[in-house]
Amino acid sequence: MKNIHWFIAATAILALSFLVKSPYVAFSLYAFLLLAIIANLSSRAWLSGLECERKIGATILQQGDEVCVEVTVRNTRGWPIPWIFVEDFAPADFPRTGLNAQLTMLMPGRSVTLNYALRCPRRGYHRIGPLLMESGDLFGLQRRFKTGEQQDYISVLPTIAYIGTFHLSTRRPQGPVRLSNRIYEDPSRISNIREYAPGDPLSRIHWKASARTGSLFVKQYQPSSVIGGTLILDLHDDSYVPEKKEERMELAITTAASIAYLLQMSGEQAGMITNAADAAEMAQYDVPSKETLVRFDAEESVPGEREATRLSPLCVPTRRSSAQAVQIAENLARVLPGHSLDASQLILNEFRRLPRDAALLPIVPQISEALALTLAEMKHSGFAVTVFLINDPAHYDEAAALLAAHAIHVIHIEHERQLHEISPARIGQ
Repeated sequence: MKNIHWFIAATAILALSFLVKSPYVAFSLYAFLLLAIIANLSSRAWLSGLECERKIGATILQQGDEVCVEVTVRNTRGWPIPWIFVEDFAPADFPRTGLNAQLTMLMPGRSVTLNYALRCPRRGYHRIGPLLMESGDLFGLQRRFKTGEQQDYISVLPTIAYIGTFHLSTRRPQGPVRLSNRIYEDPSRISNIREYAPGDPLSRIHWKASARTGSLFVKQYQPSSVIGGTLILDLHDDSYVPEKKEERMELAITTAASIAYLLQMSGEQAGMITNAADAAEMAQYDVPSKETLVRFDAEESVPGEREATRLSPLCVPTRRSSAQAVQIAENLARVLPGHSLDASQLILNEFRRLPRDAALLPIVPQISEALALTLAEMKHSGFAVTVFLINDPAHYDEAAALLAAHAIHVIHIEHERQLHEISPARIGQ
């Protein structure tokens, strides 16, 4: 559009020069138009034959880790590019070593490589790229900008408060949690045998004892003693008041990751459901290349992440595995505030899929009457429930009173350091 205005103005002046019969003005305009055409065509040609490739050293990192990025720009055309400036976009608050931008000249078939490292200071799913390329004509009349088609993402895991020691006052300093309401039996642990009674399933018959005595006997099992827990992380955007909103959300995420690690190290099963949005589903990895005459327009044309469309909860199935805590932490690296189900709706929506041999471990910023009633229903259905309230000192007493009416234990997490004091014996009481 900018070029069109210049050409219209030049054509009008050229027509005026013919009217006033001024050959010098006409000649000057001929030269200007020729230079403008050459500048436009050359700047377009130099940017049209570029190929970009980005390599990232690692895609999953801990906070504080460094990741190496290598970007290669190759000239695939048969003509040289007198000058080109390339710059790779990266998160502005990530400390960088090395150069992510360079001015160079590219001969046919040659390439230029950018090597730099980023230190990752915070949790999240962070975008690297796209590449911005700038070139122009030799006369300095026109500059042209073009963005690359590749965007990459790295996952930075949340902080995990590793549990080194527990208070001596806890009932069990480490190890599995004893189930208080013992509603499940472990078929691998036979405690006794008794005579057959009508209604006993055939799978319980102890065939050796029955053959030896001539009467039917059935096996009795010991109740299961290990419960573990299903983390229920509430990241609904409306559940967090604006004051310290981001800080409390990060503490809730850290709490979930730390408890998952604690359960795994105790040999227990662990899982997670959350109403958060998944940043990986909103990310755009391949984007259309844009070519503009203004750098600001090129930067503004870079596509952002898509709108969240997930309605169903983000789930990690509850099970006992040596990689369970890592899987939960990788999911927590990508979570963002959600806008679908609140905590009460989330629990009711997933009720049928929740394993009853695992405690429910809601991690919530507040306790409403609806949530307290929902948790009471879960407890009456046979679930062990322990609630983790995230940094809400003003309403903790009220929340504790709501849950105490239903004999539900609540643990108030005000600071990350309190997570070091949590024992498996306090979970699922």
